[in-house]
Amino acid sequence: MSLADYKEDVETCFGASCGFCERKCPVYQILKKKTFTSRGRNRAILGIIEGKVKPSAALAEAYYQCMLCGCCERWCALPDTEIERELRKYLVEEGFEIEKHKKNVENVMKFGNPYGKEDLNKWREGIKFASLKETDTLFFAGCTMPLRQPETLRRAVELLGPEKLAVMDEEICCGSYVLRTGYEKEYNELSDRFIKYLKDNEIKKIITACPGCHTTISEKLEKHGLEIEVTHIIQEYVEMLEKHKLTVKKLLGKATYHDPCHLGRLEDLIDEPREILRQISDFREMENHGYDSNCCGAGGGVRAAYPELSMEIAKKRIEEAKATGAEILISSCPFCEEQFKTIGGIAVMDIIDAIWEAVK
Repeated sequence: MSLADYKEDVETCFGASCGFCERKCPVYQILKKKTFTSRGRNRAILGIIEGKVKPSAALAEAYYQCMLCGCCERWCALPDTEIERELRKYLVEEGFEIEKHKKNVENVMKFGNPYGKEDLNKWREGIKFASLKETDTLFFAGCTMPLRQPETLRRAVELLGPEKLAVMDEEICCGSYVLRTGYEKEYNELSDRFIKYLKDNEIKKIITACPGCHTTISEKLEKHGLEIEVTHIIQEYVEMLEKHKLTVKKLLGKATYHDPCHLGRLEDLIDEPREILRQISDFREMENHGYDSNCCGAGGGVRAAYPELSMEIAKKRIEEAKATGAEILISSCPFCEEQFKTIGGIAVMDIIDAIWEAVK
Protein backbone atom coordinates (compact mmCIF):
# COMPACT_ATOMS: atom_id res chain seq x y z
CA MET A 1 0.00 0.00 0.00
CA SER A 2 0.97 3.64 -0.39
CA LEU A 3 -0.62 6.97 0.50
CA ALA A 4 -1.96 7.28 -3.04
CA ASP A 5 -4.07 4.15 -2.46
CA TYR A 6 -6.06 6.11 0.11
CA LYS A 7 -6.79 9.09 -2.16
CA GLU A 8 -10.49 8.30 -2.51
CA ASP A 9 -10.85 7.87 1.25
CA VAL A 10 -9.20 11.17 2.15
CA GLU A 11 -11.16 12.96 -0.59
CA THR A 12 -14.33 11.57 1.00
CA CYS A 13 -13.20 12.91 4.37
CA PHE A 14 -12.40 16.30 2.84
CA GLY A 15 -15.80 16.44 1.13
CA ALA A 16 -17.85 15.33 4.13
CA SER A 17 -16.11 17.50 6.74
CA CYS A 18 -18.40 15.98 9.37
CA GLY A 19 -16.00 16.38 12.28
CA PHE A 20 -17.35 13.27 14.04
CA CYS A 21 -13.76 12.16 14.72
CA GLU A 22 -13.46 15.03 17.22
CA ARG A 23 -16.03 13.48 19.57
CA LYS A 24 -13.83 10.90 21.24
CA CYS A 25 -10.32 11.64 19.97
CA PRO A 26 -8.25 11.64 23.19
CA VAL A 27 -5.64 13.98 21.72
CA TYR A 28 -8.21 16.52 20.52
CA GLN A 29 -9.88 16.50 23.95
CA ILE A 30 -6.57 17.73 25.43
CA LEU A 31 -5.05 19.92 22.71
CA LYS A 32 -8.25 21.23 21.06
CA LYS A 33 -6.51 21.55 17.69
CA LYS A 34 -8.38 20.25 14.65
CA THR A 35 -5.04 19.53 12.97
CA PHE A 36 -4.64 16.63 15.40
CA THR A 37 -7.91 14.91 14.44
CA SER A 38 -8.32 12.38 11.63
CA ARG A 39 -9.99 15.03 9.50
CA GLY A 40 -7.05 17.40 9.94
CA ARG A 41 -4.53 14.69 9.15
CA ASN A 42 -6.49 13.46 6.12
CA ARG A 43 -6.50 16.93 4.64
CA ALA A 44 -2.72 17.08 4.93
CA ILE A 45 -2.47 13.63 3.33
CA LEU A 46 -4.55 14.79 0.38
CA GLY A 47 -2.13 17.68 0.00
CA ILE A 48 0.82 15.26 0.01
CA ILE A 49 -0.82 13.01 -2.60
CA GLU A 50 -1.51 16.01 -4.85
CA GLY A 51 2.00 17.39 -4.35
CA LYS A 52 0.81 20.52 -2.56
CA VAL A 53 2.19 19.64 0.89
CA LYS A 54 5.77 18.62 1.64
CA PRO A 55 6.88 16.51 4.62
CA SER A 56 8.16 18.59 7.52
CA ALA A 57 8.94 18.44 11.22
CA ALA A 58 5.64 20.20 11.97
CA LEU A 59 3.73 17.62 9.95
CA ALA A 60 5.52 14.81 11.75
CA GLU A 61 4.63 16.33 15.11
CA ALA A 62 0.94 16.30 14.21
CA TYR A 63 0.99 12.71 12.99
CA TYR A 64 2.97 11.18 15.80
CA GLN A 65 0.66 12.62 18.46
CA CYS A 66 -1.92 9.92 17.79
CA MET A 67 -2.45 6.77 19.87
CA LEU A 68 -3.80 4.76 16.91
CA CYS A 69 -6.51 3.85 19.41
CA GLY A 70 -9.32 3.56 16.86
CA CYS A 71 -11.66 6.02 18.62
CA CYS A 72 -12.20 7.97 15.41
CA GLU A 73 -13.25 4.82 13.54
CA ARG A 74 -16.19 4.39 15.91
CA TRP A 75 -17.71 7.44 14.22
CA CYS A 76 -16.19 7.17 10.74
CA ALA A 77 -16.53 4.71 7.86
CA LEU A 78 -12.95 5.31 6.71
CA PRO A 79 -9.92 3.19 7.73
CA ASP A 80 -8.35 6.08 9.63
CA THR A 81 -5.89 3.94 11.61
CA GLU A 82 -4.56 2.30 8.46
CA ILE A 83 -4.21 5.68 6.78
CA GLU A 84 -2.33 7.07 9.80
CA ARG A 85 0.07 4.11 9.79
CA GLU A 86 0.71 4.58 6.08
CA LEU A 87 1.54 8.24 6.66
CA ARG A 88 4.04 7.30 9.36
CA LYS A 89 5.78 4.94 6.93
CA TYR A 90 5.98 7.83 4.49
CA LEU A 91 7.47 10.15 7.12
CA VAL A 92 10.12 7.58 8.11
CA GLU A 93 11.04 7.06 4.44
CA GLU A 94 11.34 10.83 4.00
CA GLY A 95 13.63 11.12 7.03
CA PHE A 96 11.17 12.74 9.43
CA GLU A 97 11.50 10.34 12.33
CA ILE A 98 11.07 10.78 16.06
CA GLU A 99 14.47 10.11 17.62
CA LYS A 100 12.98 8.30 20.60
CA HIS A 101 11.06 5.99 18.26
CA LYS A 102 14.16 5.37 16.19
CA LYS A 103 16.17 4.37 19.27
CA ASN A 104 13.42 2.08 20.53
CA VAL A 105 13.16 0.36 17.15
CA GLU A 106 16.94 -0.16 17.14
CA ASN A 107 16.55 -1.80 20.57
CA VAL A 108 13.80 -4.07 19.24
CA MET A 109 16.01 -5.24 16.38
CA LYS A 110 19.00 -5.80 18.67
CA PHE A 111 17.47 -6.99 21.96
CA GLY A 112 13.94 -8.08 21.00
CA ASN A 113 12.32 -5.28 23.02
CA PRO A 114 12.20 -1.45 22.91
CA TYR A 115 13.75 -1.13 26.38
CA GLY A 116 17.21 -2.42 25.45
CA LYS A 117 17.11 -5.18 28.08
CA GLU A 118 18.75 -8.58 27.71
CA ASP A 119 16.91 -10.63 30.34
CA LEU A 120 13.59 -11.33 28.58
CA ASN A 121 13.64 -14.99 29.63
CA LYS A 122 14.32 -14.47 33.33
CA TRP A 123 10.61 -14.69 34.19
CA ARG A 124 10.59 -18.33 33.01
CA GLU A 125 13.07 -19.59 35.60
CA GLY A 126 11.81 -22.74 37.30
CA ILE A 127 8.79 -23.17 35.00
CA LYS A 128 8.68 -26.44 33.05
CA PHE A 129 7.07 -25.83 29.68
CA ALA A 130 6.24 -28.49 27.10
CA SER A 131 8.47 -29.03 24.11
CA LEU A 132 7.31 -28.42 20.56
CA LYS A 133 7.27 -32.20 20.12
CA GLU A 134 4.65 -32.43 22.87
CA THR A 135 2.33 -29.56 21.90
CA ASP A 136 1.44 -27.32 18.97
CA THR A 137 0.25 -24.49 21.26
CA LEU A 138 2.65 -21.57 21.68
CA PHE A 139 2.51 -19.17 24.61
CA PHE A 140 3.72 -15.73 23.50
CA ALA A 141 4.76 -13.50 26.40
CA GLY A 142 5.69 -10.35 24.48
CA CYS A 143 8.37 -7.91 25.61
CA THR A 144 6.75 -5.70 28.24
CA MET A 145 5.25 -8.17 30.71
CA PRO A 146 8.48 -10.22 31.07
CA LEU A 147 10.34 -7.04 32.05
CA ARG A 148 7.67 -5.04 33.89
CA GLN A 149 5.26 -7.70 35.21
CA PRO A 150 7.20 -10.98 35.49
CA GLU A 151 5.25 -12.30 38.50
CA THR A 152 1.96 -11.64 36.74
CA LEU A 153 3.24 -13.57 33.73
CA ARG A 154 4.29 -16.51 35.92
CA ARG A 155 0.82 -16.59 37.43
CA ALA A 156 -0.71 -16.46 33.97
CA VAL A 157 0.96 -19.63 32.77
CA GLU A 158 0.51 -21.45 36.07
CA LEU A 159 -3.25 -20.93 35.80
CA LEU A 160 -3.20 -22.25 32.22
CA GLY A 161 -0.85 -25.13 32.95
CA PRO A 162 2.68 -24.69 31.56
CA GLU A 163 2.93 -28.39 30.74
CA LYS A 164 0.45 -27.76 27.91
CA LEU A 165 2.37 -24.82 26.44
CA ALA A 166 5.53 -24.34 24.42
CA VAL A 167 7.60 -21.15 24.28
CA MET A 168 10.21 -19.89 21.84
CA ASP A 169 13.78 -20.30 23.06
CA GLU A 170 14.25 -16.61 22.19
CA GLU A 171 11.00 -14.85 21.36
CA ILE A 172 10.88 -13.07 18.01
CA CYS A 173 9.23 -9.70 18.68
CA CYS A 174 5.75 -9.42 17.21
CA GLY A 175 6.76 -5.99 15.91
CA SER A 176 3.79 -4.02 17.27
CA TYR A 177 5.89 -1.00 18.26
CA VAL A 178 7.87 -1.12 15.01
CA LEU A 179 4.72 -1.33 12.89
CA ARG A 180 2.96 1.53 14.66
CA THR A 181 5.88 3.93 14.49
CA GLY A 182 6.28 3.53 10.73
CA TYR A 183 9.33 1.28 10.28
CA GLU A 184 8.11 -1.00 7.49
CA LYS A 185 11.46 -2.57 6.55
CA GLU A 186 12.22 -3.60 10.13
CA TYR A 187 8.67 -4.83 10.68
CA ASN A 188 8.77 -7.02 7.59
CA GLU A 189 12.09 -8.50 8.72
CA LEU A 190 10.60 -9.45 12.09
CA SER A 191 7.44 -10.81 10.46
CA ASP A 192 9.36 -13.01 8.02
CA ARG A 193 11.30 -14.57 10.91
CA PHE A 194 8.14 -15.00 12.98
CA ILE A 195 6.14 -16.63 10.19
CA LYS A 196 9.03 -18.97 9.34
CA TYR A 197 9.19 -20.10 12.96
CA LEU A 198 5.46 -20.86 13.03
CA LYS A 199 5.64 -22.85 9.80
CA ASP A 200 8.81 -24.72 10.72
CA ASN A 201 7.33 -25.79 14.07
CA GLU A 202 3.78 -26.44 12.79
CA ILE A 203 2.19 -24.19 15.39
CA LYS A 204 -1.62 -24.47 15.47
CA LYS A 205 -2.50 -22.07 18.29
CA ILE A 206 -0.95 -18.99 19.92
CA ILE A 207 -1.98 -17.66 23.33
CA THR A 208 -0.96 -14.09 24.13
CA ALA A 209 -1.06 -12.06 27.34
CA CYS A 210 -0.53 -8.65 25.68
CA PRO A 211 -3.29 -6.96 23.63
CA GLY A 212 -0.77 -5.31 21.29
CA CYS A 213 0.81 -8.67 20.54
CA HIS A 214 -2.65 -10.14 19.98
CA THR A 215 -3.70 -7.62 17.32
CA THR A 216 -0.30 -7.60 15.61
CA ILE A 217 0.05 -11.38 15.41
CA SER A 218 -3.55 -11.75 14.20
CA GLU A 219 -2.94 -9.17 11.48
CA LYS A 220 0.28 -10.77 10.22
CA LEU A 221 -1.26 -14.26 10.14
CA GLU A 222 -4.18 -12.97 8.08
CA LYS A 223 -1.77 -11.21 5.71
CA HIS A 224 0.20 -14.43 5.20
CA GLY A 225 -2.92 -16.60 4.91
CA LEU A 226 -2.07 -18.78 7.91
CA GLU A 227 -4.99 -20.41 9.71
CA ILE A 228 -3.53 -20.39 13.21
CA GLU A 229 -5.82 -19.70 16.15
CA VAL A 230 -4.81 -16.65 18.20
CA THR A 231 -6.42 -16.09 21.58
CA HIS A 232 -5.90 -13.66 24.40
CA ILE A 233 -5.40 -15.26 27.78
CA ILE A 234 -8.72 -13.85 29.05
CA GLN A 235 -10.56 -15.97 26.49
CA GLU A 236 -8.77 -19.03 27.83
CA TYR A 237 -9.77 -18.24 31.42
CA VAL A 238 -13.43 -17.69 30.50
CA GLU A 239 -13.50 -21.10 28.81
CA MET A 240 -11.83 -22.71 31.82
CA LEU A 241 -14.41 -21.16 34.15
CA GLU A 242 -17.27 -22.37 31.95
CA LYS A 243 -15.83 -25.90 31.97
CA HIS A 244 -15.20 -25.71 35.74
CA LYS A 245 -11.45 -26.05 35.26
CA LEU A 246 -11.09 -22.93 37.37
CA THR A 247 -13.07 -22.15 40.50
CA VAL A 248 -13.15 -18.60 41.79
CA LYS A 249 -14.62 -16.88 44.81
CA LYS A 250 -15.79 -13.31 45.22
CA LEU A 251 -12.75 -11.67 46.70
CA LEU A 252 -12.27 -8.13 45.46
CA GLY A 253 -14.19 -5.07 46.60
CA LYS A 254 -15.43 -2.28 44.35
CA ALA A 255 -13.69 -2.63 40.99
CA THR A 256 -13.95 -1.13 37.53
CA TYR A 257 -12.44 -2.26 34.23
CA HIS A 258 -10.50 -0.32 31.62
CA ASP A 259 -10.75 -1.76 28.10
CA PRO A 260 -7.37 -1.66 26.37
CA CYS A 261 -7.87 -0.23 22.88
CA HIS A 262 -6.21 -3.21 21.20
CA LEU A 263 -8.33 -5.73 23.07
CA GLY A 264 -11.69 -4.00 23.20
CA ARG A 265 -12.26 -1.61 20.32
CA LEU A 266 -9.85 -3.30 17.90
CA GLU A 267 -10.45 -6.98 18.77
CA ASP A 268 -14.04 -7.02 20.11
CA LEU A 269 -13.09 -8.66 23.43
CA ILE A 270 -15.55 -6.68 25.53
CA ASP A 271 -17.73 -9.14 27.43
CA GLU A 272 -15.13 -11.72 28.48
CA PRO A 273 -13.29 -9.70 31.15
CA ARG A 274 -16.59 -8.51 32.57
CA GLU A 275 -17.86 -12.08 32.85
CA ILE A 276 -14.90 -12.77 35.11
CA LEU A 277 -14.98 -9.56 37.13
CA ARG A 278 -18.67 -9.87 37.95
CA GLN A 279 -17.84 -13.21 39.59
CA ILE A 280 -14.94 -11.97 41.69
CA SER A 281 -15.71 -8.32 42.52
CA ASP A 282 -18.31 -5.68 43.23
CA PHE A 283 -18.09 -4.53 39.63
CA ARG A 284 -18.69 -0.90 38.59
CA GLU A 285 -18.80 0.26 34.97
CA MET A 286 -17.20 3.50 33.80
CA GLU A 287 -19.29 5.91 31.73
CA ASN A 288 -17.10 5.34 28.67
CA HIS A 289 -16.50 1.64 28.27
CA GLY A 290 -16.36 -1.16 25.72
CA TYR A 291 -16.09 0.14 22.18
CA ASP A 292 -16.39 3.68 23.50
CA SER A 293 -13.71 3.29 26.18
CA ASN A 294 -11.36 6.22 26.54
CA CYS A 295 -7.70 5.53 25.71
CA CYS A 296 -5.05 5.43 28.44
CA GLY A 297 -2.70 7.58 26.36
CA ALA A 298 0.21 5.13 26.14
CA GLY A 299 -0.19 3.73 22.62
CA GLY A 300 1.18 4.52 19.19
CA GLY A 301 4.55 5.62 20.54
CA VAL A 302 2.99 8.70 22.17
CA ARG A 303 4.19 7.93 25.70
CA ALA A 304 7.77 7.66 24.44
CA ALA A 305 7.75 10.82 22.33
CA TYR A 306 5.18 13.05 24.06
CA PRO A 307 5.03 11.98 27.72
CA GLU A 308 3.22 15.08 28.99
CA LEU A 309 0.34 14.63 26.53
CA SER A 310 0.26 10.93 27.35
CA MET A 311 -0.03 11.58 31.08
CA GLU A 312 -2.79 14.19 30.67
CA ILE A 313 -4.89 11.64 28.80
CA ALA A 314 -4.23 9.04 31.51
CA LYS A 315 -5.28 11.47 34.26
CA LYS A 316 -8.68 11.91 32.65
CA ARG A 317 -9.19 8.15 32.58
CA ILE A 318 -8.17 7.80 36.23
CA GLU A 319 -10.73 10.42 37.23
CA GLU A 320 -13.39 8.58 35.27
CA ALA A 321 -12.52 5.36 37.10
CA LYS A 322 -12.66 7.05 40.50
CA ALA A 323 -16.07 8.54 39.67
CA THR A 324 -17.56 5.03 39.72
CA GLY A 325 -16.71 4.67 43.40
CA ALA A 326 -14.32 1.84 42.56
CA GLU A 327 -11.35 1.12 44.80
CA ILE A 328 -9.48 -0.89 42.16
CA LEU A 329 -8.89 -0.16 38.47
CA ILE A 330 -8.40 -3.43 36.61
CA SER A 331 -7.14 -3.86 33.05
CA SER A 332 -5.50 -6.49 30.88
CA CYS A 333 -2.72 -4.54 29.21
CA PRO A 334 0.76 -3.90 30.66
CA PHE A 335 1.01 -0.51 28.95
CA CYS A 336 -2.32 0.72 30.33
CA GLU A 337 -1.46 -0.53 33.81
CA GLU A 338 1.99 1.04 33.90
CA GLN A 339 0.43 4.28 32.70
CA PHE A 340 -2.17 4.31 35.46
CA LYS A 341 0.32 3.33 38.16
CA THR A 342 2.50 6.27 37.13
CA ILE A 343 -0.42 8.66 37.69
CA GLY A 344 -1.62 7.05 40.93
CA GLY A 345 -4.74 7.91 42.90
CA ILE A 346 -6.32 4.45 42.66
CA ALA A 347 -5.08 0.87 43.09
CA VAL A 348 -4.27 -0.74 39.73
CA MET A 349 -4.33 -4.47 39.05
CA ASP A 350 -3.96 -6.78 36.07
CA ILE A 351 -6.93 -9.07 35.55
CA ILE A 352 -4.54 -12.04 35.70
CA ASP A 353 -3.57 -11.11 39.26
CA ALA A 354 -7.23 -10.61 40.15
CA ILE A 355 -8.09 -14.11 38.90
CA TRP A 356 -5.05 -15.56 40.64
CA GLU A 357 -6.16 -14.18 43.99
CA ALA A 358 -9.74 -15.34 43.44
CA VAL A 359 -8.54 -18.87 42.63
CA LYS A 360 -5.79 -19.21 45.22
